[in-house]
Amino acid sequence: MIIDYTMIKIAITGGIASGKSLVEKFLKQEGAAALDTDEVVHKLLENNQNIIKKVYELFAQTGIDVRNESGSIDRKKAGQIAFSDQQKLKELEKIIHPEVKKITRDFFANNKDKELAVVSAPLLYEANMDNMFDFVITVTADEKIRLGRLMNTRNLSEDQAQNRINSQDFGREKLEKADFVIKNNGSVDDLENTVKKILNKIRILCGY
Repeated sequence: MIIDYTMIKIAITGGIASGKSLVEKFLKQEGAAALDTDEVVHKLLENNQNIIKKVYELFAQTGIDVRNESGSIDRKKAGQIAFSDQQKLKELEKIIHPEVKKITRDFFANNKDKELAVVSAPLLYEANMDNMFDFVITVTADEKIRLGRLMNTRNLSEDQAQNRINSQDFGREKLEKADFVIKNNGSVDDLENTVKKILNKIRILCGY
């Protein structure tokens, strides 16, 4: 059956350092409007005073001030705590996820004239956002490869990188929910070709 979509909403998800940003880049090159929820969170922690206050109060319970000199949240300091404390991470997500969902809905509304709208959402299922999309693309890569990427691109120690990987439980259940799964262990060219093939399948399904 060919489904008629006025705008195709695609979510990109997957574990940290799996290659989601590259998939987003390739879809943008195909004309998609794109939103990166990691960037959304960064802006919230820098500029949203209500979010900043709640996050500060959350970590102040541990006796640590996670604000920087400008009064916004120091993401590195907050991340070091949250990624080593699952309870704190869940409480942090409860503060941030509702605002991310709101901004995502606004993004769809502001780009309703576009054929494709793509949102990179690492915590798609944790934020209960998967029902906002027509298709989900999950990007995976072997843990050893992801570990190396994190250490090289984010200047993290092996322990810090491993904590970030461990904090995101991306098991078989989430893979089975995806419409498309990309195993990103190869070259950038391989990834780009795979993305183009998936997008072609999506366009055929939607009657484009």
